[in-house]
Amino acid sequence: MLSRLSELERVLPGLRAARPAERRHIDWSAYAEALGTDVPGDFKELSEAYPTIEVAGFLLVGTAKPGQEARSATSKLRGLDVLEDLAEDDMAHGYVPYPQPGGLLHCAETSSGDIFYWRTGGPDPDAWPVVVSTRNDDWWEHKDGLVSLLAGLISGEVQPWGLPDPFPGGDSDVRVG
Repeated sequence: MLSRLSELERVLPGLRAARPAERRHIDWSAYAEALGTDVPGDFKELSEAYPTIEVAGFLLVGTAKPGQEARSATSKLRGLDVLEDLAEDDMAHGYVPYPQPGGLLHCAETSSGDIFYWRTGGPDPDAWPVVVSTRNDDWWEHKDGLVSLLAGLISGEVQPWGLPDPFPGGDSDVRVG
């Protein structure tokens, strides 16, 4: 069985071509301490393989940075500003920002203002679904993790509800850095 990262690299060949030769060493305990929670394993695998990823100048996935774990973690918290405003105005469809129980934690975004979050809660971060909040006020969940969601959107196997359709495909330009 392919790992989720291998599946993403399969559907997005430009990503694999941009993969650094060396594995990136992240201090996940320092990251979790700064964030106040652990994160899903697929995000860890992605972060250890790649620096920040940009697909088609549209999709941005900020990964953890070696030696800057606390700073990387707090950037995920800063990404909650929009959700906090929406929740205050009762426009977040019942979702609340982390660290509230079951709160959403930023994990990716698009240049169009669509935001991807983990819905935290429960002892196993690998069981956290990803919530997609589109700029068109569509909200939906994907249960199989961030990397699986990205692979599905890029391959067309996951319907991009409220996101640009077609979503950037496998032939998209990929930048890492």
